[in-house]
Amino acid sequence: MQTNPTSWWTKIGVSAFILLAMLVSACGGSGGSSGNNTSPIKVGVIGPFSGFEAFIGPDILKGVQVAADQINAHGGILGRQVTIVTADTGGDAVDAVPALRKLISVDQVNLIVGPSSLEAQAVLPILQQSKIPDVIVGGTTQLDNLVSKYVFRSSPSDNLLGVAMAYYAIHKGYTRAAVLFGSNESAQTLKAPVVDAFKRHGGSIVADINLVPDQSSYRSEIEQLYAANPQVVFTQVDAQTGATLFSEIKELKGLGLPFIGTDVTASSDFIKAITPATAQKVLTSLQGTSKGGQATAEFTQLYQKKFGSTPVELADYGYDALNVLALACDAANSTNGDAVGAKMRTVANPPGTTVSDYATGYKDLKAGMKINYDGASGPMDFNAHNNVFGGFDAVQSDAAGNITTVLTITAQQLNGY
Repeated sequence: MQTNPTSWWTKIGVSAFILLAMLVSACGGSGGSSGNNTSPIKVGVIGPFSGFEAFIGPDILKGVQVAADQINAHGGILGRQVTIVTADTGGDAVDAVPALRKLISVDQVNLIVGPSSLEAQAVLPILQQSKIPDVIVGGTTQLDNLVSKYVFRSSPSDNLLGVAMAYYAIHKGYTRAAVLFGSNESAQTLKAPVVDAFKRHGGSIVADINLVPDQSSYRSEIEQLYAANPQVVFTQVDAQTGATLFSEIKELKGLGLPFIGTDVTASSDFIKAITPATAQKVLTSLQGTSKGGQATAEFTQLYQKKFGSTPVELADYGYDALNVLALACDAANSTNGDAVGAKMRTVANPPGTTVSDYATGYKDLKAGMKINYDGASGPMDFNAHNNVFGGFDAVQSDAAGNITTVLTITAQQLNGY
């Protein structure tokens, strides 16, 4: 059999790149204390900056940028200034692998924020192997039983989000619901928690319809939905799909049937796509609560000062992720993955003096105090699987696209629901 030389050299190059990534990442994960090192602390932010659900990466990045500004204004991490490096996954699990490997081997980042639910499972083995401290921003249920010394999560599980959606529907008196979800994995993992919680509390599911994302028409699915005569529709679809879907619903059936969506449908991109007027008439979305007390107020003020607007969805998770990572580095006096991972609960979980910003946390750590960081997105109390457990806000849009909270569902109300 004849061998293709070009193909052979390509394989050699790929193998060499992977070997280099493994060697460099091992060095990055084993970094020691700061010593006299004045080089920047590199924070990698990985997620979708293009493609499917492209709003996720920029939203998380903005929160990280706000945190980095405050950390740098107070001396940096271990006396070293923070710089941010981004990696675009395109929302694709396959593309996420080389994007992450570049952060590790080429950019040689010290800390990582991301990726999202769309790519988390695909890159988890690489994150584990790299030993670089990481906080994922995404609710995928695949991480509910995570076992890791290096990987944590700043956003509640989709299991909780699904329960919150069911809770809101029951609270509104709905007993007949349809589920209308995108066929993509990140949407499908939400379906079971919603359905199970809704049924447990007396609800019935009258239609279960999957939408292939970004089709030119959904007329047959709309007819199937309305033929089932639901009182309410649980949904998660991307912005482009939502634009087509709600435009055709308005044309075929008129706007009247209420929809309960997820944090995806609370995003400014989604509301703009379906139009604020449509969102105001039919859509309520569930997102991680903004009732974070002092931390939320401080973050909102800092965000407005930097970007001139109210915080976008997911920014608070990125902000909290970097703050906890930074405080854990300070507590460990190191960026070493094992050392930082061992301090994540030390700085984030009770007992301890409650702190809501990096500067206060750093000052208290240096005074020898045990701290408990409660963030802009809520308490950052990591359980045995490195997950947080928080409440949710039911939010609605006005005609100008401004989001307001109509109901806050606490973590205590969701516990055991």
